[in-house]
Amino acid sequence: MPKYAELPTFREQNFITEADRDMLHREARALAIRRIEESARTEADFENVLYWWDKLDANRERKERDHEIGRSTVPLERGAYELYLSDSPSYDMILRRLMLAGDFLDIIFDHPETIHELVTDTDLSKILKELKPHLKNMLYYLFLRDYSTLEYAESIRQSDRNIRGIRETALKKIRKLYSGILAYRKQNNLPMTLDEKYFLDNGVQKKRKTKQTKT
Repeated sequence: MPKYAELPTFREQNFITEADRDMLHREARALAIRRIEESARTEADFENVLYWWDKLDANRERKERDHEIGRSTVPLERGAYELYLSDSPSYDMILRRLMLAGDFLDIIFDHPETIHELVTDTDLSKILKELKPHLKNMLYYLFLRDYSTLEYAESIRQSDRNIRGIRETALKKIRKLYSGILAYRKQNNLPMTLDEKYFLDNGVQKKRKTKQTKT
């Protein structure tokens, strides 16, 4: 097997925030390959590029296989209660449908202390993971369990005003950290979704248009 050049290690000296101090290893490697690809001139150089892209794809496919969910031949939906198959929007309904589909990850991590496992973005997950326990608890019940600030305040014996203040402070911190990460991605031409680009430009999540039906 031919010997291929080692990928250079990329590390920014002045990274934007404390929470995103280290760039994702996968994205760093992809960036390194792109730079090698741009500088490739000879046939050997291009073979080197293909080698590293193939290796990156192989690692990705291996991780995907590790997360594949085995299903039995008997549908899990068989004998399910109509209550759990209705169209009523609720967090419990979503969890139930995931379970019926054979996807148990969200159910396993359905706890305040593991709220960071419920998001797909690794950087955002790291931000949530590093939050203090009482902030994780608050975000879980306000945004996943859909508690009102008054309901949550009463459950922990605090004032509604205090909870609203803590919520806004926590959201500002998360937005600031995540905006720094997205700015870094944009600066280095890393892949970004349309929602991430909108968030970076506007500081908020893009509102979805919903169709209203007459009852």
